[in-house]
Amino acid sequence: MDIKEIKKLLKPYGLKLTLPRLKVIEIFLSNDRAVTTGELLRIMEETFDRVTVYQTLKSFEDMGIIHRIVGAANASNFALSSIFKKNPELLFKQHLHFSCIKCQGVFCLDDKSIPTVTLPSIYEVHSLNMVIVGICDRCKK
Repeated sequence: MDIKEIKKLLKPYGLKLTLPRLKVIEIFLSNDRAVTTGELLRIMEETFDRVTVYQTLKSFEDMGIIHRIVGAANASNFALSSIFKKNPELLFKQHLHFSCIKCQGVFCLDDKSIPTVTLPSIYEVHSLNMVIVGICDRCKK
């Protein structure tokens, strides 16, 4: 994905493409799994301060550009939402996640929907996060 495509995708959110936003999106695009806050901070520490990284993550999460997944190690992981993966048919569709107990990697399973859960009417559901925990393909080898 080039800079023009990223700018086009950010435009509906009212966001300009700043260097920190570009770098965060590039990091997400270059990974096949979710990224922890710690990983982002390590990658960006020489270029941007922690506050900038946290503000970028918060604004992206609040707008639905990225989503948060809590993995098996209870660490927050972030992944791009489907619109940035060029899967518009999956936009806003909640999906399963897989968390590896060996490498601590967290992976989006975009094509696997979260099963429907029926709760008593006294509850108001705002979101549902389902994580499958096990050993990923790379760690099994």
